[in-house]
Amino acid sequence: MNKYTKNDLILKDLSFSFYEKDTKKIILDRFNCKIKKGKFTSIIGPSGTGKTCLLKIISGLIKPETGEIKFNNQVLNHANQKMTLIQQNPSLMPWLNVYDNILLANLSNKYPNHDNIKKIIKDIGLVEFLSYFPHQLSGGLMQRVAIARALFFKPNLLLLDEPFAALDNLSREIISAELVPIIKKEALTVIMVTHSIEEAALISDEVLVTGIAPVNIIKKLTPPKRDNNQPWQKLGLRKSLQNKSFNDYLKLIRDTSYSVLEKEK
Repeated sequence: MNKYTKNDLILKDLSFSFYEKDTKKIILDRFNCKIKKGKFTSIIGPSGTGKTCLLKIISGLIKPETGEIKFNNQVLNHANQKMTLIQQNPSLMPWLNVYDNILLANLSNKYPNHDNIKKIIKDIGLVEFLSYFPHQLSGGLMQRVAIARALFFKPNLLLLDEPFAALDNLSREIISAELVPIIKKEALTVIMVTHSIEEAALISDEVLVTGIAPVNIIKKLTPPKRDNNQPWQKLGLRKSLQNKSFNDYLKLIRDTSYSVLEKEK
């Protein structure tokens, strides 16, 4: 029995390339992948191989040369308001304060749901910073604003391109621990590109390890079950690292990732 359904994210025969100094760079070559609806999926792979490009194609910002993308049993031909991409740069409007930057997501609606805005602001931890402007915020706070703005759309599909990469390790651990449960609650399906194996292992329902361009899926990995069936993120990274099964899982992801690089030598 097929564990995937017609409502999942289905990428079929996607191809994409571009020219760099008269050299054709093939990023995707009849790429196929299925991602389960309602799951938090992380993608890990070598730098510069096209993972960000893949997210942009899914989001509709880049048009593939061939292939089809389906989600919720609908073909995605262009950027969709129910799908949001958050990149490393939060892309906040410098002349707007935190509240107005979040409200910017609601420009198409003359009557914004202020109760929904208040709830998101409280959940994300921005109540004390609503009057602040982007230049007054830390990197972690700016990313919180970007995530709050994205969640205000109530997206069916949320795409994250290394959203915590600019943060130091401690801030990254804290903010991901606080925000990922909110993201999982508010967004039905999440795909995150990251270079942090620990981050991917801790917060994801599934980890996809990719190879070099043209991008392909080397292996799909799922975390081991805890005795009480609670997610590893709830235990936290430091305590998870004391668990043998979690460390074995980290090693499996790391060894699979390194095998890709070894083949390139």
